[in-house]
Amino acid sequence: MKPFAALLILTASLLATGCDSEPLLHPISGQITLDGKPYERLIVYVRPVDEEVNQYNLGVGETDATGKLFLRSTAGEGLATGKYRVSFSCIVSGKGETIGSSDEKADDDRRLITKDIVPPAYGDGGESTLEFEVVSGNDNRIEFDIPAKQS
Repeated sequence: MKPFAALLILTASLLATGCDSEPLLHPISGQITLDGKPYERLIVYVRPVDEEVNQYNLGVGETDATGKLFLRSTAGEGLATGKYRVSFSCIVSGKGETIGSSDEKADDDRRLITKDIVPPAYGDGGESTLEFEVVSGNDNRIEFDIPAKQS
């Protein structure tokens, strides 16, 4: 009877870890710059190249003031293995012409102008052709220096 019980436990454990198991997430680190210059809050989007999007392979991250990337999938820290397309967005702001009456407060944000300084070829509109591959392990780095949009 003991061999039968052991076989039953082994079969049950194999079934439990079978088809419905969640893929492992692999950490992603990196450095992203625009024209060699780091930007805080440069947004990085990653999507699978040849697979359907799911919570393990759809990711987003942002850079800190030094250009260091912090990236995660919608399932947690890291991404499942596979090939990914990368796109970017970096919104900067500045003061523009005053809109409205001249007696508005100096900090009124209606004068704030924002623009994305990432060229469309690298933007999140689906035009980017930049790719990277996530492999098993802890050594997955993304490093890109993309050109800034010309004004």
